Amino acid sequence: MIPVLLGTALLLALLSPWIGHRVRRYRAEQDRRTGAEHRRRQLLTATDWAISMSVRESLNRQVTDWRAPRIMLISVADVVRRAEDDFNLHLSREEAHTLLMNRLEFRGHLQTTLVTDDHDPQEGTTT
Repeated sequence: MIPVLLGTALLLALLSPWIGHRVRRYRAEQDRRTGAEHRRRQLLTATDWAISMSVRESLNRQVTDWRAPRIMLISVADVVRRAEDDFNLHLSREEAHTLLMNRLEFRGHLQTTLVTDDHDPQEGTTT
């Protein structure tokens, strides 16, 4: 009985650094994934808020001709500003443009009259 316990203790002592290394590596990978998912959700929320504010502004504009389509004005800078102000996240204009176009398509706003700064050479954005 004692030799079995000593053998088990010796085996655990030898494997302990390897097991600890595997556990630390797994936890580090989980932390990285969780952080990336949290950032992605915050960026989507910031983009959705910018789109919602644009829709709200377009609905609040005075309409003189009821047949004219409502124009939704939205800027990549709105998404960047929303992410920085609300979530303290820094993102590039290209990343903000990609997020904006994906969320507009997801929410079904690409079929409406949309004005954005994605082709404005003054802003320096690219499609």
